[in-house]
Amino acid sequence: MTVLDSTVPYPWPYDGCLDPGRMALVVAGAQAGWAARSSRAADVATVLLTVAGELRSIGALIVVVRHGAVPRGRGAAPGRTSFPPQPGEDGWRLTFSPRPTDIVVDAAGINGFHGGPLDDVLRAKGVDRLVLGGFGHEAAVDSTMRSANDRGYECLILSDGVAPFDEDLGAHALSSVTMSGGIFGAVGTSADLLSALRQPTELEAVS
Repeated sequence: MTVLDSTVPYPWPYDGCLDPGRMALVVAGAQAGWAARSSRAADVATVLLTVAGELRSIGALIVVVRHGAVPRGRGAAPGRTSFPPQPGEDGWRLTFSPRPTDIVVDAAGINGFHGGPLDDVLRAKGVDRLVLGGFGHEAAVDSTMRSANDRGYECLILSDGVAPFDEDLGAHALSSVTMSGGIFGAVGTSADLLSALRQPTELEAVS
């Protein structure tokens, strides 16, 4: 079985089963409104596009999450741009175009699982390993990862695939993943992941 030996605080996934059929890349905060507020957004977008392309090629699922705003009466004042963005606003626009095999889900707020079908979509596809990245790291990505962990998903967050609003808060969010031996999952890089996925399986190695 293949694992990512260089991830911290443990080799990911915990059971050593790196099965693309059970894996999804979940891109949280995948909208112009989130990217515009995030640092390193262009670099992170490039990383996520590369990872998405490779994962698609081996049969893994790509899920793009749009995070909506609270109702206008509780959100931005009339004439101002709300955040999170609302449908119809420029900030609602996706940061990259999904492919026909990708799935776009909407969430009602910061947490990608709240008020939307993300959990149902993943379970219907037999997915229980999540690779997480996106924009607004310490908000959308972090909240979605914590909620995924609560639901029993095995999570890997890509340190080079997340764009924080604030670099210090982003670093703190990454550090919190590794507490208590990996309370929320593991942290690695896109290079870690893609290198492991390119390794032959045990069956391929002996054939």
